[in-house]
Amino acid sequence: MTLEQTKGQRAWVEVNVHALRENARMVARVVSPAGLIPMVKANGYGLGAVEVARALEDMDPFAFGVATVEEGVELRLAGVSARIIVFAACGVADTTAMIDHRLEGSAMGAAGLDLLAAADVPIHLEVETGMGRAGLGAREVADRSREIEDLMAAGRLASIYSHFHSARTNPAATDSQFHDFGRVLEGLPGDGTGAIPRHIANSDAIRSKRQYHLDLVRPGLYLYGGGREVDPSGVLPRPEAVASIRARVLEVRVLPSGSTVSYGATYVTKRATRLATLSIGYADGLPWAGSNAGHVLIAGQPAPIRGRVCMDLICVDVTGLSRVKPGDVATVLGSDGSEAIELSELAARSGTIEYEVLTGLGRRLPRVYTGTGSGSG
Repeated sequence: MTLEQTKGQRAWVEVNVHALRENARMVARVVSPAGLIPMVKANGYGLGAVEVARALEDMDPFAFGVATVEEGVELRLAGVSARIIVFAACGVADTTAMIDHRLEGSAMGAAGLDLLAAADVPIHLEVETGMGRAGLGAREVADRSREIEDLMAAGRLASIYSHFHSARTNPAATDSQFHDFGRVLEGLPGDGTGAIPRHIANSDAIRSKRQYHLDLVRPGLYLYGGGREVDPSGVLPRPEAVASIRARVLEVRVLPSGSTVSYGATYVTKRATRLATLSIGYADGLPWAGSNAGHVLIAGQPAPIRGRVCMDLICVDVTGLSRVKPGDVATVLGSDGSEAIELSELAARSGTIEYEVLTGLGRRLPRVYTGTGSGSG
């Protein structure tokens, strides 16, 4: 869909492909010679996995990262030819699809290692260093060192990795995890250097210290414009904003003082109020917890949200915006004139995180891709 085609849409998401690519280029420049595993799971963090992968594939990533076999198959059927790693446990029925579609698997524990080894697919071995949810512990790696060596010798072990749990907020714990990961690697052939690719850094860790980059990095939120509020004095500068959310004005009406607004009557007008009804709600991914909180932008001016977010609609106060009329476009996320609503701001006022805002965007919101011409290079 193009911007021209949004004239008939109630609401939509705009994805700036040029900004996405620039964010990826910035990561690639900073971490070189380490390679990239762009994470495109959860439908490309809500922005369209196929379109994101197509936009980044010519940057020669080491692989794309997904969470499920189905996500990997979707990319393959769309013509994505790069390596694809499934970073979640695979059931017995999944391995046939992995082989058929040339997908690579993550061994998240002993059972997963056995399953993938028997299925004859490339294996990415996860090491547990404190996340607690998955991975082989140091003792398990030592106990199975002969098997791991055999997989390496056969070219079956494609990488070894771990996960930081608090790379943005706890530098001491992050350093400790990195040290623990290094000790496990030291027990592998070649002291874990050069034998197989190593990776542990997500977006926050990439921005934190260069030593975390190792052989590969796994950028996710940064690619999609998240984390713009993080101190830009780190390894990476602020990313460019990628996603915008727009919605149309459906109705404009004047309510007298003392009128109630939306479900639960949680907002009561204190004066005669000009109210605009917008065509977006929690079924589209606008968090219900953002009821009576924050604002949208109309004609570059803030319009506060009044009352509860409904399934399909919200109400905003446009008392000071006399020219607002049905059909006008409101910005729920992104820039409008000189004003902007940041992803972190939208998440904070809804009591959630940037990841959830993006991945929660509803399927009925069309994704509109901008910045895709030759000038977006």
